Amino acid sequence: MNLLKISLALVIIGITFLSLMPPSTPVEIKVNDKIGHFIAYCVFMLNLGLLIKSKHYLVGALAIVGFSCLMEFFQGFVPGRSVSWLDVLANSTGVGIGILVLILLKQKILGVLSKLRIIR
Repeated sequence: MNLLKISLALVIIGITFLSLMPPSTPVEIKVNDKIGHFIAYCVFMLNLGLLIKSKHYLVGALAIVGFSCLMEFFQGFVPGRSVSWLDVLANSTGVGIGILVLILLKQKILGVLSKLRIIR
């Protein structure tokens, strides 16, 4: 489980860094970043969900969505960044799909991680 905790910490650090880092170029790239938001927060929920009991998924999901809202709020203070509530929607959708995957596949995922000796 220690590797899962390390993975969760890295996901949180990565999302925080990428959310609050000023853009590297002043030119706005017209790529749909919502897919990246969706994937990042789905992975966030999956990591957290593998560490907690299923009865706590809702609390975990609300905490992650709250974190997402905070990141968007703080982006308003970063030069070159702006607040986008569509990003929060993409993040929340990722969290929801993460919960669905956990409900359907948590035991299988844990079994694979155990066989790979990632967890005990």
